[in-house]
Amino acid sequence: MKINKFIFSVLAVALPFATIAQTKKEAVDAYNSGATMIKENPQGALDKLYEAITISEQLGEEGEETKVLAESLIPGVHFEFAMNLYKQKKSVETLEQLEKAEETAVKFGDAKTQQKVEKTIPKLYYAMGVNHYKADEFEKAIEYYNKAIQFNGGFSDPILGLALSYEKMEDYEKMLEYLAKTIEVDKKTNDNGKAEDALKKAKGYLMRNGDEAQKAEKFDDAVKYFSRVLEFDENAGSIYYVLAINYNSLKNWDKAIENANIAVEKGNGTIDSAGVYYQLGVAYQGKGSNAEACESFSKALSGSYKAAAEYQMKEVLKCN
Repeated sequence: MKINKFIFSVLAVALPFATIAQTKKEAVDAYNSGATMIKENPQGALDKLYEAITISEQLGEEGEETKVLAESLIPGVHFEFAMNLYKQKKSVETLEQLEKAEETAVKFGDAKTQQKVEKTIPKLYYAMGVNHYKADEFEKAIEYYNKAIQFNGGFSDPILGLALSYEKMEDYEKMLEYLAKTIEVDKKTNDNGKAEDALKKAKGYLMRNGDEAQKAEKFDDAVKYFSRVLEFDENAGSIYYVLAINYNSLKNWDKAIENANIAVEKGNGTIDSAGVYYQLGVAYQGKGSNAEACESFSKALSGSYKAAAEYQMKEVLKCN
């Protein structure tokens, strides 16, 4: 009986160590298996590496080394798996793996993989947004463009994509908002390609609507549209000239004078100076400043404004 008790006591002490040794081996085996199949089977590699972590965590301090080794590989394997899925044109699954790569890279301190993911994810989200845009699925396009911007706020392509999507949805305020944002971001990154596209789009929309309002004699609306052009291009001398015309139509003489003078300053020979001075003459005349009106009309005595300016000077104002 004493011998049996002794054997039982030895077994009671030895068995836990045997279990630990066996479990530690399982953790190491799982890690080695995962590490060797990364290229040919990244999904299987992930299963084994996560298994190694689970076993190692149960071991506590005994499994710490294996756990750390497995954690160091996992973000990169998620990225490798994502690239495999991308080649198979499985966009949603690719993004899922990239997001896991990002999450685990942050969790396990893998700065290199995190950097690769942060460059890749926005481009993929943008590409998916473009696909939905081309399919006339503008709300889905907006969803993916926004996700791209969340990862990289300095990426102007999806910002312009948002503007174009809102244009298709006839939400022109949002369109203008994101066109302005595109220009702002491009200026910060010194990438003027998208800024030029955004500026052209914004000015085209605002000037087209301003012209239509002016032709319909809706001068208040015309002023609103033309004034917003200056939010995108404050040096557009021709816009100040057009604003002077519309303010004269509204009999807002002071604003007409202000904008005509800026048009003279910023025109740089690109606008009809005789036309600008004629509008100045009209504004000063309306305000009752006849001397200034005569001086302005005298500078408009050329081209298509000559006859009208002469009439105002000789028949109406009786200029000296």
